[in-house]
Amino acid sequence: MIPEGFNYSQSSLKAFGECRRRFLLRYLRRMEWPAPLTDRLSEWERAINRGSQFHHLILQQSLGLDVEESVCRSDDKLLVDWWRNWCELGPELPLGKVFSETMLSVPLASRRLVAKFDRVLLGEDGRAWIFDWKTGRKKPDKSAYALNWQTLVYRFVLAEAGAILNGGREVDPERIALVYWHANYPQDLYSIGYSAEEHEEVRAKLAHITTEIEALAEEFAFAKTNDLRVCGRCEFYTYCDRISERDEDWEIEEESEMPQNSNFETGLE
Repeated sequence: MIPEGFNYSQSSLKAFGECRRRFLLRYLRRMEWPAPLTDRLSEWERAINRGSQFHHLILQQSLGLDVEESVCRSDDKLLVDWWRNWCELGPELPLGKVFSETMLSVPLASRRLVAKFDRVLLGEDGRAWIFDWKTGRKKPDKSAYALNWQTLVYRFVLAEAGAILNGGREVDPERIALVYWHANYPQDLYSIGYSAEEHEEVRAKLAHITTEIEALAEEFAFAKTNDLRVCGRCEFYTYCDRISERDEDWEIEEESEMPQNSNFETGLE
């Protein structure tokens, strides 16, 4: 059922946990023309573009480019506000090697688990930081961040494959921290550590969920969720013959689509 060359990611694991049918439609069938997450289509489109532009500005800055003129020309006040927040209240970055918009992968269930990082910083003292920029509307919830698939997958992948960025030296899980910085709430900086014990717990959790997914041999096994609140926040609800009022408590999925081909080999074999 799972196609050849399929790669797991934090977003696909999240989708499976919320609704197996959404996982099927988005990641296996790769259905086109999903519905907007809100009835206010123009707002949804602007939110997608704004988040993408903001991440791109930070990337350009990290490459030494001057983006101030580009920001000043923008007619998007919220984007300008985000950039000012970044310049004035952005996270303090330690000294070390910086890798922006970096992708790593590791083997998982005869496939690969892929993580795309906004920024990885390998400190001179052997510590490692993952930085992730958030541009959603919700005020950050540290307890939710600590338990979500992004936190679990990103720290795991860096510990397993970080040697590729670290001159062949493994990255100690005990020295990894994942830092979330939110453009709308710049002073709420959330740093989540890691440990060798957590690393093995995540390994077991990944093995459990991928075994469950791989065992589903027919499409009917990818059942629709019973929680209609999930439908209200799903862009694929129109494929499920369900009438669902759009939940205005929506968020844009910020993770870019992961490569879905068997030749993607960044990371450990």
